[in-house]
Amino acid sequence: MKKINALVIGHTGATGEALIEHLINSAECDSIIAIGRRENTKFKDSKKLKQYILPDMLEISSFDKNLLTGIDSAFCCIGTTFNDVFKNSKAQEYENVDYKIATGFAKLAHDSGANFISIITGDKADSKSKYRMTRVKGETEDFIINQGFQRVSILRPGLLNRGDGRRGWLEQIFTVGGIFGTPVSKLAEAMIWTAFNQTKPLMKYESSDINEIIKSLN
Repeated sequence: MKKINALVIGHTGATGEALIEHLINSAECDSIIAIGRRENTKFKDSKKLKQYILPDMLEISSFDKNLLTGIDSAFCCIGTTFNDVFKNSKAQEYENVDYKIATGFAKLAHDSGANFISIITGDKADSKSKYRMTRVKGETEDFIINQGFQRVSILRPGLLNRGDGRRGWLEQIFTVGGIFGTPVSKLAEAMIWTAFNQTKPLMKYESSDINEIIKSLN
């Protein structure tokens, strides 16, 4: 199996942190580069991971590509938390994070040589939706699909379970204290699975598909 050299965004969030942990422990991953507003100190001693700090993530598409030589697989784990996604006061922030930063990252990854990208969007993502949450996610999908990657993996999970200490009050209610929802560690494993096993140029994995991948990994 060909080893990957990964580029990751969102590595300080719950899913991204889980993804980094899996990649560090994977013999099929040679190297990892992560870009974020801050360092994830949990991995500060890792020799496989290089972290770059970019204070204004809206400028990610203009990040120095010379620092990304050799990357071939991109993983986009950035996203607005469930607690904030429905707030009108967070509308611009939501669009900045889930569209502008995500698409800027995709452009950077493609221009830097990545031939595969995996991104988490959401259930019912549709660029023609009248609802902001699903419309923005759909617009992000459309942009990434049209970037020219050899393979695009889009994961559309439903409710996520970020684990104790990370759930906001809405998440706590909807997951019933963590009983329900897809564990982010398992979602991260599914993302990595698509990098090694997806053969089609484009796949959109709905919740049921993600659950089947997770079952196959247990």
